[in-house]
Amino acid sequence: MRQSLVTTAAAAAVFFAGGAWSPHQGWLAALLSVVQLVPLLWSRRAPAVVLVVVTLATVGHLLLDQPRNTMYIPVLLALYSTPRRWLAASAALAIGVAVFPAKGPVDGTVLAVTICAVAWLLGAERRRALADRAERAARRLHDTLAQTTAVMLVQAETLRAVGDLTDADRARLDTLLSAGRGALTLVRRTLDDLHDDEDRPTDLAEVLARLRTAGLVLDRDPVLPALPRPVRELAERFVAETAVNALRHNGPGVRLRLGVEPGDRVTITARNALKGPPRAGGGYGLAGLAEQAAAAGGELSHGPHEGDWVVSVVLPAAATRSRTGSRAA
Repeated sequence: MRQSLVTTAAAAAVFFAGGAWSPHQGWLAALLSVVQLVPLLWSRRAPAVVLVVVTLATVGHLLLDQPRNTMYIPVLLALYSTPRRWLAASAALAIGVAVFPAKGPVDGTVLAVTICAVAWLLGAERRRALADRAERAARRLHDTLAQTTAVMLVQAETLRAVGDLTDADRARLDTLLSAGRGALTLVRRTLDDLHDDEDRPTDLAEVLARLRTAGLVLDRDPVLPALPRPVRELAERFVAETAVNALRHNGPGVRLRLGVEPGDRVTITARNALKGPPRAGGGYGLAGLAEQAAAAGGELSHGPHEGDWVVSVVLPAAATRSRTGSRAA
C-alpha cells in the first residue's frame, strides 16, 4: 500500500502540474480527476476494477475539456498493473475514440492507443520477469530440499534397518521418516502451485560428495564439455537430480553410471539398476528439467531399459533462445 500511495502521489503531482485540471474547468472536471487518481491506490489488489473505473473517468474528462497529454497518466498506470489483455485493449480503444474529436486520427487516436499499448506491454514484461524469477526460485528450493531430505531419509532408513534399536526408537524413526516424506510431498505440491535474482549454479561436486556420503556409488564425477553457462547449469542440474533420485528410490549402495557424449548436441545419460517395479512419471524435478531442456532446444527422456532405470538428456552445445525470447536456462 505504501508503494501505491507514493506512485499515486507522484502521478497526481504530474497530473495537476501539467494542467490536466485547473480551477476554471469546474467541479465536474475536478470530480473526474479525483476518480482518475484515487483508485490507483488499489491497483495492485484489484487491477481490473481500477482500470475500468479510471478508463471511464479518463474518457469523461477527455470529452469534457480540451485533452492534455497529462490526462493519460492515471490510465497508463492502471494499464501497467492489469494482466488482462482484452480489458487493456478495450481501455486503449476507448481512450483513442474519446480523444479523436479533439486531436484527430494521428495526433489523437493513434498516439493514445500506442502509448496505452506500450504501458501495458511494459507491465506484461515485468509480470513475466517476476513469474520467471518465482519459477527459478521454486526450482532452487526443490533441488536443495530434495538433496538434503533424500540424504536424511536414506540415513534414517538405514539406521532403522541395521541399527540395534528398541521398539520406542523404531517408533521415533518411523515418525521422523513419515514427517520427512510428508514435508517433501508438501513442498512438491506447493511448487506445483507456483507452476522461472539470477540462478545460482549448482555446486555439483559438493552435491555428489554429499550423496556419496549417504551411500551413492559413483565411480567418478562426470566430465562435462565446455558449454555456455545456461546450458552447463542445466546439465549440472540434470546430473544432480538423477543422482538424488537414484539414492532416494534405491537406497544406500545404489550404483549410478553416468555417460557424457560431447558434440554439437551433448547427450548425458544416467542409469542405475531397477529396484522393484518401474515407477510411473518423473516427479517435479524431472518435469522441470524436461521443460527447461525443451526451451533450450533439447529433450529429456526417462524410463526402464534392460533392467535399468535410464534418464537421458540431449542439449545443444550452444545456448539458444527460448520461445519467450530470452536466453534459455
